[in-house]
Amino acid sequence: MLLVGGEAEQVGQALEVLRSVEELTLDIAQAQTGAAEQMTGHADVVLVFFGGEEERALAYIGKQSEANQRPALFAMLSEQSSTLIRRALRAGADEVLFLPLSRVDVFRPLLKVSEAKRRAGRRLGGRIFSVTSLGGGVGVTMLCGNLGLALLGEGSARLALVDLDLQQASLSNMLSASPERGIMGLMRADGKPDSISLEAALTRHACGLYVLGAPPRIEDSEKVTDHALGKVLELMRQLFDYVVIDCGGHVDANSVAAWERSQEVLYVLDQSITAVNRAGRFLDLFERLGIEGVEPRIVINRYQAGHAIGEGQIAATLHRSIYARIPRDERLMEKAAALARMPAQIAPSCALVRACEDLALRLSANPDAAGTDGPRPGGGLVTRLFGALGSRA
Repeated sequence: MLLVGGEAEQVGQALEVLRSVEELTLDIAQAQTGAAEQMTGHADVVLVFFGGEEERALAYIGKQSEANQRPALFAMLSEQSSTLIRRALRAGADEVLFLPLSRVDVFRPLLKVSEAKRRAGRRLGGRIFSVTSLGGGVGVTMLCGNLGLALLGEGSARLALVDLDLQQASLSNMLSASPERGIMGLMRADGKPDSISLEAALTRHACGLYVLGAPPRIEDSEKVTDHALGKVLELMRQLFDYVVIDCGGHVDANSVAAWERSQEVLYVLDQSITAVNRAGRFLDLFERLGIEGVEPRIVINRYQAGHAIGEGQIAATLHRSIYARIPRDERLMEKAAALARMPAQIAPSCALVRACEDLALRLSANPDAAGTDGPRPGGGLVTRLFGALGSRA
């Protein structure tokens, strides 16, 4: 924070108030208007005191407001003049405060700047990974849980899992998501969801990850819309380092909304003819949807090296390379189901868990996984599909 200009008494009173704001850590510097320009680039917030140098203060704010990367500019006025307030705002001030400074008045705008800075940092690193398939029984939910735990182990990451298999709610059941919470609370909220409503909807698991559960009743799944889901995912990307979505074993408008916001889409299959055929249908649909910036990655779950349907045959049939192989371990999976725990919590050094950790490392280290954060097309799955085909005509 940089304090520019002002009389000694005014600056002293402001410093006393600012240092009383214990909720925020403030590094405060001072400068006169002429010398302040060299220091402005290092500040997040600049408090400009008007005093008897109104024109110089206005000129300083006007110049700083035109910079590409500029701090938040607070105009500090000694009188509540509507004319001066208007001139300060037109010059480019973000906030207008009055002297003597009040802790109540300054805390709100400082908190807004702090939160915006924190969200901007999160937005740079936040990634969404969708895990999907056509048809059940290939281990999508278990892979989501294992992948989440593996990503959680990458430093001090904040991670959330989203159960988008809304009718089966397999992920919610596996991780004991609270039925009183979940995605329905965000669907009922008016307008854009905020961090407070999202926090109320999440269940924190004992291992440290967060779960956004499916609706407690099957019929409520119809109330989850792709438009509202898109807003929720965009908010989660700002607040979490990683978001892993269990898209279940079917395709609908909500699935597409998730894929459109994902840095990676992992398609899970096993070594069966049925699963390979379904994967081909999925890849055909994904191509026709015309989702830019992401291509499905093929993950073979329950992989067996000596299986009659080898990975070479699968890759040749789908015209795609195999991105990851998660080995088969039926005994471990049965034990995990009996104990209601994740395989990584039972046998952290086994081949299955190590494969999930390798997958997490590849995903977290991929600098080219660039998702998009802009507005998304609306409408249902069929509408989007025809829209994509029409744009290619």
